[in-house]
Amino acid sequence: MKRVYVVDYSLCTIDTCGRPCIAKCPVNITSKTKTRARERTEIPIRVKESTNQIIIKSEFCIRCGVCANVCPVKAIHVKNVIEEDRGKGRIHAYATEAGGEGFRLYGLPVLVPGRVTGLCGPNGIGKSTVFDILAGLLKPNFGNHARPGEEVPWGEFVKHVKEAEMRDHFTGLYAGRRRVAYKKQVLNVLFDQFRGKTVQDVLGESAAVDAGFFDEVMDELDIHAIAGRHLEQCSGGELQRFAIAQVLVSDAEVYLVDEPCTFLDVKKRIALARLLEARAGGSGEKHPILVVEHDLTVLDYMSDVINLFYGVPHQFGIVTNVQTTKAGINSYLKGFVKTENVEFRDTEITFKRTSGGRRWDNARVFASYGRITKTFEGFKLEIEPGVIFMSEILGVVGENGLGKSTLAKILAGKLPPDPGCSYVPLATSVSYKPQYITREYEGTVKQFITDTSQNFDFSENMLEPLYRPLGVDRLFEKRVDDLSGGELQRVFIVACLAARADLYVLDEPSAYLDVEERLHVSSVIRANTKRSHSTTICIEHDIQIADALADRMLIFAGTPGVHGHTIGPLDKRDGMNAFLKMLDVTFRRDEDTGRARINKKDSQLDKAQRSSGQYFYEN
Repeated sequence: MKRVYVVDYSLCTIDTCGRPCIAKCPVNITSKTKTRARERTEIPIRVKESTNQIIIKSEFCIRCGVCANVCPVKAIHVKNVIEEDRGKGRIHAYATEAGGEGFRLYGLPVLVPGRVTGLCGPNGIGKSTVFDILAGLLKPNFGNHARPGEEVPWGEFVKHVKEAEMRDHFTGLYAGRRRVAYKKQVLNVLFDQFRGKTVQDVLGESAAVDAGFFDEVMDELDIHAIAGRHLEQCSGGELQRFAIAQVLVSDAEVYLVDEPCTFLDVKKRIALARLLEARAGGSGEKHPILVVEHDLTVLDYMSDVINLFYGVPHQFGIVTNVQTTKAGINSYLKGFVKTENVEFRDTEITFKRTSGGRRWDNARVFASYGRITKTFEGFKLEIEPGVIFMSEILGVVGENGLGKSTLAKILAGKLPPDPGCSYVPLATSVSYKPQYITREYEGTVKQFITDTSQNFDFSENMLEPLYRPLGVDRLFEKRVDDLSGGELQRVFIVACLAARADLYVLDEPSAYLDVEERLHVSSVIRANTKRSHSTTICIEHDIQIADALADRMLIFAGTPGVHGHTIGPLDKRDGMNAFLKMLDVTFRRDEDTGRARINKKDSQLDKAQRSSGQYFYEN
């Protein structure tokens, strides 16, 4: 990692500050004692006469940090930059629209038969590119971006592949003997691929597994409830479950699963881990499975080994050697890969280890509500009476199909409750981020935020606490219909939080986001709730994020698609314990990072936590 010093010229006041950055620079001080003129000119920081601005020459800088520390207006910032080792063999390089060199990928993960390999890293770092290469949809050019579309000779290609298993894979792939089942991140392509067919039709045609495993997939992913639907009739979560099922029951030698947990509830995420384990190492032939997932708790539970990705998103990505699951995920959180002696982040990500938080004995009440019901054909939701406090974040958890999004729409005024309910809106002004977001907006991000929030303030008062932490300030001039899934999610979140409201309701804010983005979103939501003296309700399926975000918990229980009812709100410890008891799973804390890890069923720790009634938190 290289340290670079950046000058913010909008803050720099070199004519009035006395230039302490130059006067206190150790190299400048030492240079004054030297006699040779050539030596005296090689100083790292000086004023450029043509522009009357401070410039820092990185080649002469010893990176001591004195200039940043003594600057009275904090115009000099230290930025750590990962150095790209171009001596490493590039697997692929994209070309930009102007013909220059775009994103570069270094390395590939190894396929391990009978194992689930988790791929861990931020968005824009090359994970989907790796999947496209392994699926044969993208042939590597080894950095030769200048001639896109030209085939690399097979002899040259195979020379770059060192591992025997990978050579066998690519040899079979390009000879047409190797089949790959690929669940892509973007699911809209399925509409054209299976147009006019029902879920049951497609799965029946794809099925190449024994009847027992097929039935297990149908049961665990709750496919029976959507079996008769055409794909265009499925919601995002239903389409996700179908896509996973279609891959798992297919006949292939390699299985690639890209971000399967988006819109899945915790129960189905845990069930998916069991299904992947069975598909990889069940009786008969052993299959390698690669999975990309940003829910670290589930990635840890479903993976046998880990490949990390690091680099600079959208510029270059590097794949590490395979690591154990615990060591790999902890390395990602610490920002340091010990086996390769590489630091790729200067801050360590850690999680608090106890429930802690506010006491509610004397808290001011934001709103109290009576019993609320909402009835649809074949489904009924019953919200039990409760109280919400001022400046709290209420976390909402539960299986899909129990009415969480229905409650969010009722609170946001998008859906009326049943006639006869004594429901009174909880707030005069509510800002709402829906579960399913679209790019159906003709205009820029800045225009979208303004239209959605009715907030025209893009000054430092809004940039510093809201837009910059989520990187949305760099998207202001982009068109909404050109955004990626993660960018679109962040834009919808800030558009919700930018509105001046008493109550903020966010439905699954962590979907499409990587680990760091999820934590940044959690921090921004907490800061916004405190700063605006408002109340926030968040529906969340990532247990680690729900733990980091929520003050109290509202639990949804019942029979998915038939009947849903609420338990609580409860304080976080009681709420999380009650929810995990319903899921029949216990969590422990990683001793190094404090992150949540799922215990193996009937392990010694699992039994001890169940007997003590502490399904997650330490006593």
